[in-house]
Amino acid sequence: MKLIDMTVDTLISQARSPVANPGGGATLILISNLAMNLALMMDKKDWGEFEKDAKVSRETILNMSDMYKSYMQDDVENFNDLVKAYKSGTANQEDYVKASEPLVRMVETNIKILQEISFFLEHGKSTTLVDGQVANDLLMQTILSAIPTIKLNMGATDVRIDYEAYINTSRDLYNRNKEIIERRMQ
Repeated sequence: MKLIDMTVDTLISQARSPVANPGGGATLILISNLAMNLALMMDKKDWGEFEKDAKVSRETILNMSDMYKSYMQDDVENFNDLVKAYKSGTANQEDYVKASEPLVRMVETNIKILQEISFFLEHGKSTTLVDGQVANDLLMQTILSAIPTIKLNMGATDVRIDYEAYINTSRDLYNRNKEIIERRMQ
């Protein structure tokens, strides 16, 4: 069954089963998707002079949210393909890279989302600022949690990724967002 077709109850039950549907990667992608949508709780009916910027940020987040649905399923399928290849002794670099792709895309997209949600944190409804804080925290944590899996898979390849750049960029954005939140909560 595809992840997108599962009920929440089924998804939770599947997460504790020995099959990777969802596994850790797909779960991180799901959490990221929920986090970015939490930021949209800060949306307003009337943005005044910021209406155009709000529309662009909202549409960007919604488009990325839709992409994450396929990232989740890709993670499950690509990991299962890697396991099959590994068990048959035919696993190669391409299998490991393919298994890492959904998480790499998630990390890169989460960084973009950390940029996008700053608009909502700065100008959105203050009554839902705590939801923005949860979104900021979860987006950062899912990036940090994805790195070890990506490193493990990519370690079997010649492909090199600048993990420190991912971490430093995301921390800078996270901290900037945190400063906005703290300023608005005073």
